[in-house]
Parts: sequence; C-alpha cells; structure tokens
Amino acid sequence: MRFSVLVLGMVFLCASARGQGADGKEAASWEARVVSSGTITLQAVLEAVRRENPEILAARKRWEASRQRAVQAATPDKPRLDLERMYAPSGKNAVSEADEQAVTVTQEVPFPTTLYLRHGAAVKDAGMKEQSYKAKLLDAAARAKTAYAGLFLAGRGLAVFEENIGIMRRFARVAESKVAAGKGSQADALKAQVELTRMLNMRVALEADLESSKAGLNALMGRDARAPLGEPEEPSSVLPPESAQDLESAALSGRPEVREASLAYDRAGDSLSLARSEFLPDFMLQYRRRSDPMRGRTHDAVLGLSLPLWFWKPAAMVREARSEREMAQAELQAARVATRADVQSAWSKAQASKRLLEAYRTTLLPQAESSLRVAEAGYQADKTGFLDLLDSQRSLLNFKLEYYQYAAEYESRVAELVRVVGRQEVLR
Repeated sequence: MRFSVLVLGMVFLCASARGQGADGKEAASWEARVVSSGTITLQAVLEAVRRENPEILAARKRWEASRQRAVQAATPDKPRLDLERMYAPSGKNAVSEADEQAVTVTQEVPFPTTLYLRHGAAVKDAGMKEQSYKAKLLDAAARAKTAYAGLFLAGRGLAVFEENIGIMRRFARVAESKVAAGKGSQADALKAQVELTRMLNMRVALEADLESSKAGLNALMGRDARAPLGEPEEPSSVLPPESAQDLESAALSGRPEVREASLAYDRAGDSLSLARSEFLPDFMLQYRRRSDPMRGRTHDAVLGLSLPLWFWKPAAMVREARSEREMAQAELQAARVATRADVQSAWSKAQASKRLLEAYRTTLLPQAESSLRVAEAGYQADKTGFLDLLDSQRSLLNFKLEYYQYAAEYESRVAELVRVVGRQEVLR
C-alpha cells in the first residue's frame, strides 16, 4: 500500500514538473510571438528583457547563490570521528583482536558570537548581491527603453524619408512639366533629380540604422541578432516632476547602488567585530568511549580551548577591518553625493528634452509645413524660384527628423532618470 502511494506521488510530481516546464515553454513561446510580429509594446519588450537577458540571469543566480552562504556561515565545521584499536598482541589482527578499543567524537566550535557575526555578515553580503541584481534590472530596463526608442526613431525616420521622397518626385515632375511648357529652366529639373538621388542614398543609411537598432534590442532580450521584430508603437512619454528635489529623497532611499553601499558599510562593521573576536578562544568538545579488559567500558569528556597567544595577528586583523569600515563609509558617502548629482543631471536633461520636443511639436513643425505649402504654391504660380521650394522641403525634412530624434532622446533621458532614482513609480 505504501509502495503504491509512493509511486502515485512520484508520478504526480513528475507530471507537475512537466506541466510547469510546458507552461514555461508556452510563456516563452508566447513572448517570442509578441515581440516578433505585429506591433510590439514597450511592456512586452521589458518583460522579455527581465526574463531572458543573460546579464540579469547571471546577477539573479549570483544573488541566489549568496543566500545559501548565510546557513553555511552559521554552521560549525563538521565533527570528527576517530576509531582507535590499541594494544593488539603481536601476530594478531589489530582491528578485531585489540585489547583496548575507543570511539571518539570531536567537535570544534567557534566562540558563540563568532557564528552570529559570520551569519550577519553573510546575510548582508546576500543583501548586497540582491541590490546588485536590482541595479542590473534597472540598467537593463533603461537600455531597453533607449533601444526601443531608437528602433522607433529609425522606423519613423525611414517613413519620413519615404514621404519626402514622394514629395521630391512630385516636385521633379512639376519642374519637368514647366521645362516642357517653356516656363522653367533645365537646371531646376536637374536640381530636383540630384536632391532625389541624395535622399535615396540617405535612405540606405537609415535602413542600416534600423537593422542595427533591431540587433541591439534583440541582444538585450537574449535573442539572436537577426530574429524578427515587430513594429514598435510610439513610446508613451512620462513627465518628470517639476523639481529635482522631489526625487533626491526617493533616490537616496531606493537606489540600489546606495543601498548596496549602505549594506557594505554594515558588513564592514560585522567584519570588524569578527576581527576582534579573534582575541576570544574557540572551543573543542570531545567525547570518548573506551573498552579494555581491565576497566571494562568507560566514558571520557574533554573541553578544550584555543589560546590566542599570537596577539599581533588579531591586532593586525582589527586594524585592517577598521580601515575597510572607514573605506566603506567613504564609499557610502560618495554614493550619496553621486546620486544627488546624477538625479540633478538626469532631471535637467529630461526637462531640456521635454521643452525642445514641445517646441518642435507646437511651433517649428507647423511653421515648416506652412512654409512648404506657400513655397510650392508660389513656385507653381511662377512667383518663387525652385531653390526656395527646395529649401522649404529640406527644412521640413530636417525638422521632422530632429523631432523624432528629440522624442527618442527624451525617452532615453527619462529612462536614465528612472535608473538613477531606482523606482519607476516616482515618475508617474
């Protein structure tokens, strides 16, 4: 009966494991389909990065490994078992025919506070690895947002060029029709063809930028550089707060780098206490059971103490640990100072990009579009020259490209601000 229950339990566990593995494969397959075709969202990309980015996986495994060291640090070394066979007569078996037999168990135990301090230092070290993992998450997310915005920029830039190539072809037909009607010069038609050829060549460079952006984003998601990617939707802009001071306190309390430096300072304090504990003795506990013909069975108990006679060694360890704690304190202060500077710098850049983006959206682009319409109407009515039309068209093209560049730059600045602060919710 017990055997049947055991077999059924093993079958159930195996089936559950297969189900979990199948669910994991289905989730990965679903994510691959989401980012490989159609319109991809930034959220889907970030989720794929979180699951599959090799750097994130390495940081998480490093953290998980460090968590197991706390149990090891709080556990004494393994005990020692000695089997003694003594006073065997000459010519007889020393194992089975010895007159005296003894079994000894020995356990070395550090001073109790030593184990406690080792455990505390290991826990803080695991906490540092956790903060390093969180920092890697934020860094990878910031790079993914930047790459996603760059992919969006490359796609929109290519679309702008396609639109302007169509406009230039229309201008070239207008110029050729005016030459045929005797109202224009052959030079205008040649200028239109030269400009059209220049734009076609620039489109090749933009196509290369698009492929490069796809390769970079695929690499962040742990995919092959040539894996297909869907069309990115326009990133949803997040407005940073009006003052950088609103973010400083959040960054000082939530940024993984600052928390890691704080834990390093606490761990250095534990290391100093551990160095001081070297002046304390360690214990040796021993139990022995003897058996001999004269006394029969007897029992012995031994308590041993280590003698820290070479005091200059722990004294040097204390001086080293004190210096390391002072170093950790200075690094913590440096992390706080750098965080304040990083927040101010990232916030200023995000604000500047936001103002430029608004200027292009509300003023420069409408004015350039209006100027092109006026120039085209004037050229068709023989009131302006072809160079005026060409300049208007170039200005509109450049303004559109610069607008999308600033849009991608703004998303990159906001992503950097989130990374510096350490929390996304403060920017919502």
